[in-house]
Amino acid sequence: MEQISFNSNPFLLSLFALFPFIIFALIKKNIKSRKLNLPPSPTKLPFIGNLHQIGNLPHKSLYDLSLKHGPFMFVNFGATRYLVVSSADALEEITKNHDIEFSNRPAISSLHPLKGNGQDMVYHPYGDHWKQLRKVGALHLLNKNAVNRFQTMRDEEISSMLKTIDVSNVKGEDIDITDIFNTMVSNVFHRSYTGSYQREESTTKNFLDWDVKFKKLMGSFCVADLFSSLAWIDRLTGFTTLLKSTYSELDDIMEKIINEREKESYVDVLLRLRDNDKLDYDVKAIMEGTFVAAVESVALELEWLFSELIKHPEVLKKAQEEVQRVVGTKSKITNNEIDQMHYLRCIIKETLRLHPPGIVPRETSSKWINVGGYDIPPHTKVLVNLFAVQRDPKDWEKPDEFIPERFMEKNIDFMGNQGYAPFGFGRRNCPGMAYGIALLEEIIANLLYRFDWKMHDGSKPEELNMEEISQFVVTRKFPLRLIPILRV
Repeated sequence: MEQISFNSNPFLLSLFALFPFIIFALIKKNIKSRKLNLPPSPTKLPFIGNLHQIGNLPHKSLYDLSLKHGPFMFVNFGATRYLVVSSADALEEITKNHDIEFSNRPAISSLHPLKGNGQDMVYHPYGDHWKQLRKVGALHLLNKNAVNRFQTMRDEEISSMLKTIDVSNVKGEDIDITDIFNTMVSNVFHRSYTGSYQREESTTKNFLDWDVKFKKLMGSFCVADLFSSLAWIDRLTGFTTLLKSTYSELDDIMEKIINEREKESYVDVLLRLRDNDKLDYDVKAIMEGTFVAAVESVALELEWLFSELIKHPEVLKKAQEEVQRVVGTKSKITNNEIDQMHYLRCIIKETLRLHPPGIVPRETSSKWINVGGYDIPPHTKVLVNLFAVQRDPKDWEKPDEFIPERFMEKNIDFMGNQGYAPFGFGRRNCPGMAYGIALLEEIIANLLYRFDWKMHDGSKPEELNMEEISQFVVTRKFPLRLIPILRV
């Protein structure tokens, strides 16, 4: 019998060489042909997807859709598909079983300038470099030691705020409490960054003026966020130019803060690590991302907290009685007293439950994931709707009502569990939690101790307008104006 020789048979030789590629193609085809169990999705329209089903308050629109389509659902905003997470159980499964796979941030065109060269702490991809950035932030600005280190500075700013309010009390004038909170929090973080013993009022004013433009910009329509291939339209409409000019103003503000820094301040540490230790840090990007996030979140929650207190006078009275009982006749409230204000902390927790800053954006890793029995493709953009998660009736009785007492019975911390994740979840939760809570407690305790409050227009507390507007965060549609009355 003639022996077959591969060397003398070009066809067999070619077939043998192509064999691995043929096998790979067959496997790939088999995987593609396997029926995937994708999350349900509302019926979408050509080109716009589900945009027609999203109103001015996306968190509420997505919540309504989730009631019909479930806690895991796909929605399409233009050409971009998102996985929307809308229940406590769904979030718990992600946190416990797929935390790393859900730890990236998506690319958002309208927020891209905040990333600098991509080396910021807020939007940088999960990995070793991000861990290093977070560690530096925790050591020098955001942990409990840093909170204690900046205590004197916060006391000075609170004292200045109380004096400003007292002037309005003497005159019998109403005040814009929203503006008071924004100014106070901006001053605190500005001084925390620079280590300065004095505030630069011009820097705070410039930042707050910029913040108004920024929120308006975030409430505008960015084509690139929905249709990446049509990004050129943003250039035609002028959005791209406005985006660049707005962030250029923020760059100037951060440059001024850098120049105002003292030795061993947070900014000084960042610069030293970058220059002396040759670490690849974009200092401005780190400053901008954390500064904007910190001011927006803390000032926002102060505003909502005070709104809920005014709207519920029985809660306000109970909180004032606790503060008065703990502090007594002392002229200054210390951390020791605040630690004894258990009802006040319940009020803060309930405010954060009802009024989370917004929807948490994430992006999955480069591999397929199975959650809730659904197959999730790689690099899927994710929206965790905390509004829905923290009003899940499975975990909360009367979820839409403001009931601080529920936290006297529920032993839940701020870290995110049992349908409660006000500072985010998993390893990518908010690193500034300790600082934010301390600031909330200190400001509210002092305002309740020093002043009574009434509506500026003589209306009843229950008539307070609580309408929302969604821009960078979900905030009050109208500023909160109140009349302060010095307590005697």
